[in-house]
Amino acid sequence: TGVEASIDANGQLLLSSREGRGIKIEGSIGAGAFINKDMMENYGRLSLVKNDGKDILVSGTGLSSAGFGAGNFISQASVSLRESKGQLDANIADAMGFGSVNKGIMLGGVSSVSAYMSSAGSGFSSGSGYSVGSGKGYSAMLSNVVTISTSSAVSKIYNVSAGSGFSSGSTLSQFATMKTSAGNLLGAKDETAGVTTLKGAMA
Repeated sequence: TGVEASIDANGQLLLSSREGRGIKIEGSIGAGAFINKDMMENYGRLSLVKNDGKDILVSGTGLSSAGFGAGNFISQASVSLRESKGQLDANIADAMGFGSVNKGIMLGGVSSVSAYMSSAGSGFSSGSGYSVGSGKGYSAMLSNVVTISTSSAVSKIYNVSAGSGFSSGSTLSQFATMKTSAGNLLGAKDETAGVTTLKGAMA
């Protein structure tokens, strides 16, 4: 099918698309797979690269599936060829598609992991066999999840405070940069670029 299934180091189900195909899960596979009910359909991450001075305009319907919806956080950066060599800032690396930041650990609309597990439809509520206190340790496996209960809580991981240019009401919040200080919740870090070859120009 072009999709490979495996179990990662934490015992969670890992689905990988080897041919650029989208992944869609139908039916119930159980909460033990640790795939969020809102993530059953995924088409990867779309990267748009501008090679000249023209602007990029994304419009239409169904943009959330490609990561460009009004409720999605979008990483963007303008980088010259010279700047693309050597050490890259974490936010630039994320915009270039390094994929080193695990944004899948964010849970919106809940105040804590236990509140999420107790909510109906999570797959971890009472009677599911995976609830808090079941002795199976699922709450411990979810301990690194970042919970976001209000818009102000986004400031734990993104630079959206007043004066940042991306605060509430700016209409630009979805373009906010990640917090990259040591110990940041997303694990964002600087990256090292590979070898860049410039043909017909001096590097």
